[in-house]
Amino acid sequence: MHYNLIIKNGQLVTPEKCIMADIAVKNGKIVKSEKLDDSDTADEIYDAEGKYILPGIIDAHVHFRDPGLTDKEDFESGSIAAAMGGITLIADMPNVIPVTSTVERFNEKKDIAKEKSYVDYAIFALLNNDNLHEVEDFQNAGALGFKVFFGTSTGDIAAPSFEVLVQQMDKCASLGMRIGFHAESNEVNQNFTSIAKKETDDPDGFWLDYARPVVSEVYAIKTIVSLAQNENIKIHIHHITSEDGVFTVDEAKQAGLDITLETCPHYLLFDCQNVNHKVYPPIREESHKDGLWEAIGSKIIDMVASDHAPHTAADKEIKGWEKPGGLSGVETIVPLMLDQVNKGKISINDFVRLTSEMPAKIWGIYPQKGNLFCGADADFTIVDMNIKKIIRASELHSKNKISPYDGMEVQGSPVATIIRGTFIMRDGVLTGKKGYGAFISPNPAL
Repeated sequence: MHYNLIIKNGQLVTPEKCIMADIAVKNGKIVKSEKLDDSDTADEIYDAEGKYILPGIIDAHVHFRDPGLTDKEDFESGSIAAAMGGITLIADMPNVIPVTSTVERFNEKKDIAKEKSYVDYAIFALLNNDNLHEVEDFQNAGALGFKVFFGTSTGDIAAPSFEVLVQQMDKCASLGMRIGFHAESNEVNQNFTSIAKKETDDPDGFWLDYARPVVSEVYAIKTIVSLAQNENIKIHIHHITSEDGVFTVDEAKQAGLDITLETCPHYLLFDCQNVNHKVYPPIREESHKDGLWEAIGSKIIDMVASDHAPHTAADKEIKGWEKPGGLSGVETIVPLMLDQVNKGKISINDFVRLTSEMPAKIWGIYPQKGNLFCGADADFTIVDMNIKKIIRASELHSKNKISPYDGMEVQGSPVATIIRGTFIMRDGVLTGKKGYGAFISPNPAL
């Protein structure tokens, strides 16, 4: 049999096991994942001996800043960084200028990404006070899901009123669409920030944690859960930072609510005593970092994403409380987490579950994405667990490279990014084409 691509001699990784097998690709789809015959041929054969073949890694939380904030990032530079970091699919957030809160703006963003993106992309829509009537239209346009900013972030976006939000939640429940929440309370943040500003003009990690405290996260989650009265509602909590927040979500899970949970590498690897990098929500004390690892081990945390949110060097040089929060992470999430695999914090199977299978399932694009089954898109992240390197911020491909991971030594690295059977990155070289990325949606009609 002749195929477009054969990947041979690698270890296929699923959330359950690792198996020595070959993979055959035809017309952008996986058609075989077993030991192939010597008579099988292909347009291209890649020998993955000594390497692991993972289903394409999904970063389901990025801010590529397009449109309106493209001095920070855009779909071209962001998707190049993603491809170089082993990411095959990204999901972009709606706090741009103008915010992605109308179907017209949603379609404009789709068109921008279609022209620029090297990797596959999905797009979140914003819920605000003015777009209750467009919820179903967003689904028809292909929105991956919705985002609500309970606490302010880049863009200073207000959450809908409770009255409107409950109606939006009911509408999303009837459509089967999931709503993701930035879970902080503005009221709590404003109170503690006003206290902190009296103590310091240039906040460090401790004061950032104090100004937007754990209670802000817990209060927001409890409010969200209390509003989720519709039994069919699907909720997602983005970038959880604390063991208290995890406990609150787990209580809701145990009560039967369809609520999923995400965290990020910076919350797993740092604490506010050993890093002073401003990000929203802030990095916590060490005990919370340990609690997040425990929640990963017990599968309370469902997925890991980067929350890639770059700012310009000038932005990050602003002194005091006005400095914006965010970091570049899309290119480093895979090597950082592979390093944790090598250190025994998680298994490589857990890594696949957290960054491929579960993001695809949570956001409704499984089994097209997030697995190695026959019929799925032929998306692969091939990794070498023996490569050691030092992360250099200057070598990152984002427009703005400021990174708390600069200088960190990691072991484990992506060596190939393959999307629908095409190499986008190979051996550290960008081989894909601008505009190759496809729009991915849970809407089967698209």
